[in-house]
Amino acid sequence: MTVSKDIAIVKHEDTKPGTNRFPRVVIIIMLAEFCERFSYSGMRAFLTLYLRSKLGYTDEGATEIYHIFSTFVYFFPILGGIIADNYLGKFRTILYLMFVYAAGNILVAVTAIPYLDIPKRLCTILGLFLITLGTGGIKPCVTSFGGDQFNLPQQEKQLALYFSILYFNICTGSLIAKTVSPILRSDVHCFGDRDCYSLAFGAPGFIVLISIVVFVSAKNRYLMKKPEGNLLFDFIKCVSLGLKNVVLKRTEKHSHWLDSTQHRYDKRFIRDVKKTLSILMLFTVLPMFWALLDQLGSRWTLQATKMDGRMGFFTIKPDQLQVLGPICILILIPLSQKYIYPYLEKYNILTNPLHKLTLGGVLAGLSFIASGLVEIYIKTTYPELPQLGYSQLRIFNGNPCTISLHNDQMGLVYTIPSLSHYTNKQIGVNGIKDMHFRLRGDCIETADEVFTLSENKATSFFVNGNNTVRFIDNVDKSKSGLPFVRFLVTDRVKLPNVTLFNENRKEIESYIKTGVSVQTEVYMSEYSVRIGDKVVMSDISMNNGGVYTVMIDKNGDDYVSKMIVITEPNSVTMALLFPQFLIISTAEVLFAVTGNEFAFKEAPESMKAVMTAVWLLTEAAGNVIIIIITRLFANYKQETQSFIFTGMIFTSISVFHFMARGYQFGFNDIEEKNERRRSSRVFYQQVKQAEDCLEH
Repeated sequence: MTVSKDIAIVKHEDTKPGTNRFPRVVIIIMLAEFCERFSYSGMRAFLTLYLRSKLGYTDEGATEIYHIFSTFVYFFPILGGIIADNYLGKFRTILYLMFVYAAGNILVAVTAIPYLDIPKRLCTILGLFLITLGTGGIKPCVTSFGGDQFNLPQQEKQLALYFSILYFNICTGSLIAKTVSPILRSDVHCFGDRDCYSLAFGAPGFIVLISIVVFVSAKNRYLMKKPEGNLLFDFIKCVSLGLKNVVLKRTEKHSHWLDSTQHRYDKRFIRDVKKTLSILMLFTVLPMFWALLDQLGSRWTLQATKMDGRMGFFTIKPDQLQVLGPICILILIPLSQKYIYPYLEKYNILTNPLHKLTLGGVLAGLSFIASGLVEIYIKTTYPELPQLGYSQLRIFNGNPCTISLHNDQMGLVYTIPSLSHYTNKQIGVNGIKDMHFRLRGDCIETADEVFTLSENKATSFFVNGNNTVRFIDNVDKSKSGLPFVRFLVTDRVKLPNVTLFNENRKEIESYIKTGVSVQTEVYMSEYSVRIGDKVVMSDISMNNGGVYTVMIDKNGDDYVSKMIVITEPNSVTMALLFPQFLIISTAEVLFAVTGNEFAFKEAPESMKAVMTAVWLLTEAAGNVIIIIITRLFANYKQETQSFIFTGMIFTSISVFHFMARGYQFGFNDIEEKNERRRSSRVFYQQVKQAEDCLEH
């Protein structure tokens, strides 16, 4: 009776109506994954800027933390796979880790609120760790959980379509997130800041909560498979045993060192391990590609902050530039699959996946050559910063008359008009140096002043009547890319309602007080200075990257003002970055998409989970390489580091091309098919025997 029941089940599954339909419940899974990818990509787009501009990390420090974050994101899939396959199953693993993910987003969002007296760096790092644990653990489960909903082998075509739609879905979520998140960050201001990172982090957290609701809503419709054990453990144990036998010289009688494990593992499993190891040998040199690709969100974003994002009627934000990647990928994938690859294969070009991987690596190297050349060009517009052994001196004349400077030591006689300044950027200073100046003018008393300069600082002095105010200027561009402005207001301006008015936003940007104001960030916009309702200075353009000083005085009944450009704003257009983004996006289609397909198709059936985990680990290893290179070459110029990465990718791809020449494609596939045919014959013989028994 048991046999007859099993036979009935087999026949029912074979003839089950609707098996060729695309499982609708998979759409729910892909929608949940869309929300998760939207959250991750959106937060990652501006993470480097947040670490640098709000938490005070250097460019190198922000880059290092960003890539440590990315490393854990691609390391934790191993942990997620183990938990899902051995303990909780895919559904519960995804659900629980979504809550961990949301908790991380909420913690970082709360930490970004400037008024809270909490250890911001520590809480941010903890929040990022929870995000890596959540998204890293979810990553290997969602794809396979969606695949579990298909009835194989009847729905193999639908399964292939699922993978294509899923990748397109991920790219679409990334594209929307990288467009919207920078807008939430920069165009909304909250808690007195010119931006709103708490909203930018909080919105992705809210999206994750939505994804949880969407995912759970179809719980009763999912096909859930019980945990069956993780083959990754068996793979590691088999390889370890084989290596142990090599060390103990127990492999003389075997043609391959893994054959010495036959007393513990069956031949088919050992064969699969051999095949997997042959693929892993190729993968050992592939992390270098990810070391280049993953710098789009760190080094290339920082590079964009030093450039002009104005493109006609709209302005591109530095972290928004990353949308070029998904846009190019969404265009290139269908073009390459439908037209480019068939055309090239027709002329025997790019005939196998390894050729595409090689070309992808070469293009990645070319993109970094382009990045290095752009950096060299941008440097011509960088401000001259104070150097060790020197100090910069600026003297601002806030008087209604011209004053003259006299310094016998320097042989200096210089005349400063009203509301103007004197600059000397190369004064030798070791530690602290006092300089004696005689000040003369028709509206001030002749006086001898001592100006104290500090080494490696831009020291400025505001001469206001017979008073001189000393302050340290920041002449470097803002880390966020926004304009910097400082106000120098004389004692003759008594009114309290002096304002800087944003003409584009039609709102007051800041209130101005008498004396030397602090240097503050403002939006790139057109401004006017108003005293009450009276406009005393108009047509003030403050552009990204510029450092400005606005001087305001009163001469009789008239107010006078003047804007001085301390550091020129960004002038090199971001359009120069388009070629490198296009090149590396093409490289990503050739490398990332092809590599994922290669790993899935070439891996033996029993090792596909292992191969997926290892493929994700190559990206984690790539981020580790970035951290190491950043540390080793921290004192090297940015363009030099770009060329170092170029040399490394060309070297690794050359090694890969040499190794790939001896690779044999799919030799296990024939054995797999023969094995399946033999198993099928045995199975149907058993079924026939059972039917004969029932007839009698």
